[in-house]
Amino acid sequence: MKKKSKCPEKERKPGKKMIEKTGKAMKEGFYLEAVWILSSIFEQKIRTLFFRIENQKPGAGLSLEQCLKKLKHLHITGKYPLLTTHISILLVDETRNWKNQRNTMMKDMLDVHVSKVRIEKLAMEGIELLKKWNLAWKKMKDELKKSLPPPSPL
Repeated sequence: MKKKSKCPEKERKPGKKMIEKTGKAMKEGFYLEAVWILSSIFEQKIRTLFFRIENQKPGAGLSLEQCLKKLKHLHITGKYPLLTTHISILLVDETRNWKNQRNTMMKDMLDVHVSKVRIEKLAMEGIELLKKWNLAWKKMKDELKKSLPPPSPL
């Protein structure tokens, strides 16, 4: 019998829960749901990144597109060297491209049949992108812990 995790469900981080939900959705073939959960994860990661580097809440009105624009702006201005070191502009552009493909697919659903293969491919690309984000975020978080005082909780 598999041993249950030590921490109760309530104490788990929301990001980890969302990643688990993405995995369950993929396993069951609910690729569209996985795509939307991934979108939410990307948005949450970028918002947390803003909070960590600027030490202020980014506001509730920022969409994924606005988060990506702000992230790219901060990257180009070079105001935060840790950001430019660990989060590449290519990763931001890949995320924007993935988001645009997601939006195009959703618009296509109104007019034509969108194949399961197309949705699955988009979900798989999102998972690969999430792996890149996780790797970059982990490296940046380690550096932030060394250089900045811990942020106050959200």
